[in-house]
Amino acid sequence: MPYQSLTLHVFSGTGNSLRAAHWAAERANASGLPACVRPVEEGPPHSSPTGPEQLVGLLLPTHGFTAPWAMTRHALRLPRGHGAHAFVCATRAGVKLGPLFVPGMEGTAGYLLALVLWAKGYRVRGVTGLDMPSNWTALHSAQKPESVAAIIERAKPVADRFFSTIIGGGRRFRGFGCLLLGLALAPLSAAYLLAGRFLLAKLFFANRRCNGCGLCAQRCPIGAVRMWRGRPYWRFSCESCMRCMGFCPHRAVEVGQAWGAVLWMLGSASFSAWLFGRFAPGVPLLETIDSAPLRAVLDYACMLLTFLVGYLGFWSLARIPAFNALFTWTTLTRLYRRYREPGTKPSSLHGRPAARPPAERPE
Repeated sequence: MPYQSLTLHVFSGTGNSLRAAHWAAERANASGLPACVRPVEEGPPHSSPTGPEQLVGLLLPTHGFTAPWAMTRHALRLPRGHGAHAFVCATRAGVKLGPLFVPGMEGTAGYLLALVLWAKGYRVRGVTGLDMPSNWTALHSAQKPESVAAIIERAKPVADRFFSTIIGGGRRFRGFGCLLLGLALAPLSAAYLLAGRFLLAKLFFANRRCNGCGLCAQRCPIGAVRMWRGRPYWRFSCESCMRCMGFCPHRAVEVGQAWGAVLWMLGSASFSAWLFGRFAPGVPLLETIDSAPLRAVLDYACMLLTFLVGYLGFWSLARIPAFNALFTWTTLTRLYRRYREPGTKPSSLHGRPAARPPAERPE
């Protein structure tokens, strides 16, 4: 037996990556290797792995053709590897269209985290992407149950082969084509991390079926949902993992798609062009400091402020029954099937309860 233990660090919204982690644990246990599944909401371990007899795995969804910030941050906070072996498995959005299985694309997600692990002293033994049912129900309806089952059934032997190779002491690196496409799409991934994820975080609202139970806040893996005045409020730290949407027992979580278009138009307006165009001719100091980097910083700060202020107004209006009905009627998510990995129960998901009520400091 090449290893003494296996620790699986998992970030999972609707259960896809968690299912992959359980598959890895099953393969390890069948080989006599003790395995521990550790959700990222538990934080990084305090003790460091010691040498090549320890195996560490990172399992995560793909967001914006790269790794979600929550998992990247977790990887950066891991203790030094001291030569411990490691692997990365990135689940990606698989789709079934009739008899055709359309693969997802993990982009730079797996190899970005592999680079982080290598820099922290781990010996990376494998990287792979794994097609699981697409779960981005803010954009599209979940697939039919039979399509979901077929995609998962197809993914399991692929996962088993990868995990068996790694657990057996081998190496397996897959997804170089996706990596090249991910590098080509790196500007899009950067735009998602710097702007897109913040915009998406400010599109969620609760429809009239919300009874203020607070389960969305309790189950959020990164504590991005807070209960404020009896209603859920989504903070900038939201990763759009879809857990709140997929596991709400009342189907109360919606996404304001039309509102998103309005918010993006407002946020993309150039504040710096107006500022320097309006005041620079009469203020010598502004002409002196005018530069492309400064304009970019000002525009970025103004965009985030627009998202915040706009969402406060949107969230406040959603508390009024007439406006809530309007927002609900104009979003397609009211028609979408929700998605949760079929074998994942709410009780198997961890959460990170809010440390303070957002009434003190919404963001």
